[in-house]
This record gives sequence, C-alpha cells and structure tokens, in this order.
Amino acid sequence: MLLEEHGLRDYDELAEKAKATSERFGEITDKQKALEARLVEIAALKKHIINYSKTKDTYAEYRKSGYSKKFFEEHREAITLCKAAKEAFSKIEGKLPKIKELNQEYSEVLQEKKKTYAEYRQAKQEMKDIQMAKYNVDLFLKFEEQKDQAEKQKTTEQTR
Repeated sequence: MLLEEHGLRDYDELAEKAKATSERFGEITDKQKALEARLVEIAALKKHIINYSKTKDTYAEYRKSGYSKKFFEEHREAITLCKAAKEAFSKIEGKLPKIKELNQEYSEVLQEKKKTYAEYRQAKQEMKDIQMAKYNVDLFLKFEEQKDQAEKQKTTEQTR
C-alpha cells in the first residue's frame, strides 16, 4: 500500500525514493544540529556579557593594584569570570551585541528549531516507512530468487 501511495511501480524508483528520503532526513538533522549549536553560542555569549558587567569593576581594581597576588586571591572568581568574558569577546568580529538583541535572536532561532523539529519528525517517519518497504521488497525478491534457483536445481537433477 505504501508503494502505491507514493506511486512507486518499480524497484529502481523505490531505491531512489529511499535514498532521497534518507538524504532529506540527513539535511534536516544537520539543520537541527546547527540551530542547537547557535542556541548554545547565544546562551554562552549572554552569560559572558552578564558576567563581564558584574565583574568589570573588580577587574579594574585588580589592574590598579598592580596585579597584586593578594588581591587576585581575594577576588579570584570575579577576575577569572572577567578574563573569560574578555577572551570570548575577543573572538567576536565587529561590535558586541546587546543582551536584548541576543534575546531576540535566541527567540527566533528557538522558533525555527521548533518548526524544523516538526519537519524532522515527519521526515524521519517517511524515511523509516520507505526503508522498511524497501527492506521488505528486498527480502521478497531474495526469497523469489532462492525459490527460482531451487526450481532450476530440481529441474537439472530430474533431467540427469
């Protein structure tokens, strides 16, 4: 029935459809992974911006103290967070985005991910259905081939 629903009449069409559905599923999976990675990047950048704004004054005092070891030990966490934020900022090309802009982008990427996830589920189910149909046809053809070989062998033995 699945083969009829998709208008597949011969094995080559079925094999091509199986390949195409598999490739489409792969593309959607890659897109999902890219969106997820971007969400992680945005969240990390927001965290660095917040940490920097909370610790920049402490870091400025640390610089004014002449990079005192005692001051560093007293404010290790704040100084470390500030340094990590600065390092993250140095990897950004251009102007540093504002938290509001990052929140907006995060929301947009999240919406795209949800939309893509619906496509992902549909493509996965279609791929599974087509792959199962191809597997069943392969089994049937293999069974028919073995049956034909057994009949030929029987015929050959009878003619001897």
